[in-house]
Amino acid sequence: MRFVCADGENQFRAVLDEEPVRAAGHELLWYDGRPGDLGEWRARLAGADGAMLMWGMPEGVLSAAPSLRVVSFAGSGAGSYVPMREAERCGVLVCNVPSYGANAVAEHAVALAFALARRVCEGDRLVRDGSWGPGALAGVELAGRRLGVVGVGPVGARAIATGRGLGMTVSAWTRSPTPERERDLGVPFVPLEQLFAESDVVTLHLAHVPETERIVDARLLSLMQPDALLVNTARAQLIETDALVEALREGRIGGAAIDAFDEEPLPSGHPLLTAPRLVLTPHVGFNTPEATAELVRITLDNLLAYAAGRPRNVYTTAPP
Repeated sequence: MRFVCADGENQFRAVLDEEPVRAAGHELLWYDGRPGDLGEWRARLAGADGAMLMWGMPEGVLSAAPSLRVVSFAGSGAGSYVPMREAERCGVLVCNVPSYGANAVAEHAVALAFALARRVCEGDRLVRDGSWGPGALAGVELAGRRLGVVGVGPVGARAIATGRGLGMTVSAWTRSPTPERERDLGVPFVPLEQLFAESDVVTLHLAHVPETERIVDARLLSLMQPDALLVNTARAQLIETDALVEALREGRIGGAAIDAFDEEPLPSGHPLLTAPRLVLTPHVGFNTPEATAELVRITLDNLLAYAAGRPRNVYTTAPP
């Protein structure tokens, strides 16, 4: 079979192992850079049976690539990056990478929690501005605090383990609780409202599906303690952004940190850019060499599995 990556980048190509493709008698063609228009998409995907998709595919591409039978998206939320109705209409199977970089994302969530708790960004600005005033930058210690983990898939499970390793008391919420999962994770499952009301730090690790759209709304935010911290390294669509900005501006929560946004990059003048007590990172929670290598390997393995007649990681909206 002929596989094509039409929107690659050097960082992904550098960790790509093409030997399994050659060993199975297939061909892989790699393009760096995203296609500029539909015509370029059509040219790059000409004759392709399968596509590795590293970023996103606009409407119309699948209809313009009649030979294409499978798309393997390099990430979990394929529904946000692949036109799923068009894929169904064209008979194209969509695969994703439901779990990768769990440790990387969990560590980034903890890093953001530390940045908030110890006011790292404020301290950096003070020093660069020629100020000092360490007495004005009193932080809090995470050890002994309560961590609330929302979503207990692979990333959430790592966040639980990391929080416990820091000496935090951990509780969790999941859409699909069972006594067995609660026992295996070693933390109590509690109602979502209770978790938000009791936690000193809340970290989000949910998939974005219709049932989780804007799940963190004004009501949930109103339950948080005035010094509590909210961290989101999952999906922007989990949070009602206007409600979060209002809570921060009114000082009703202690702070927030966000790594994923509805618009990327954030446009000039976006309310998040001026909200106080807010740490922003450019969707990099997954971005480590180890996680990138795992991501690329699984994305390619999906195509090889399809070629072998054993499709795997077929995209579904069901959360972990």
